[in-house]
Amino acid sequence: MHSGRLFTIVGGIFGLIGLVLLCVGIALAASTASLLASAQRTDGSVVAMTARTTTTRSSDGHTRSNTSWYPTVEFTVDGRRYSFQGSTGSNPPAYKKGEGVPVAYDPDDPSNARIASFWSAFLAPLIVGGLGVVFTPIGAVLFVKGRRITRLRAWLWKQGQQVWAEIEHVGRDFTVRVNNRHPYVVHATWQDERTGRTYTAASDYLRDDPGPRLRGQTRVRVLYDPADPDRNLVDLDAHPSHP
Repeated sequence: MHSGRLFTIVGGIFGLIGLVLLCVGIALAASTASLLASAQRTDGSVVAMTARTTTTRSSDGHTRSNTSWYPTVEFTVDGRRYSFQGSTGSNPPAYKKGEGVPVAYDPDDPSNARIASFWSAFLAPLIVGGLGVVFTPIGAVLFVKGRRITRLRAWLWKQGQQVWAEIEHVGRDFTVRVNNRHPYVVHATWQDERTGRTYTAASDYLRDDPGPRLRGQTRVRVLYDPADPDRNLVDLDAHPSHP
């Protein structure tokens, strides 16, 4: 997969996730604001703190655990006791057992209630919406970059100048990961006859080792923009008639 397509796909995924998170954050904020606007207020008490542990696996293969504490609050309306668990947790715990807290509840359905503080009510929408605000522009930038690379590749295939460049290196690129693996890459160099300057071209990221199919081959075809030789692509499928 060439880098333009990769950037386009990743950018599209990031952008879509960002838009979904942004819409969910706005919906949560609107729902919370609507409830608080019509809610009744009373005093409640934290009766328990419940731990929830989530486990994630990082790109380096290590497993990490994170524990958050969620408050369970009880309150009384017209002699009837209600309870609910807070929608947001924290570490360290934001509340202590027995601590009094303000409660906002729906007068038509007191079981629909939440802690009536700004951070407790709006933390979840802020986090979700904030992630959406971050993901959306990142996705847009990657998508646009991918489309530009794809257009450049199409132009190079049609109008790029050809040169047979010397293979300098074939191996993994340990500075990046694709699908949790370091991809293979081929580097080749050539000298511009007009300026005498040496340029280096890098192939697309490759999942499989290209060494076997390049065995005995010392050069690869490079297509480049004569006005800017740094704009180039490596064609590993072409073979020189005299390697």
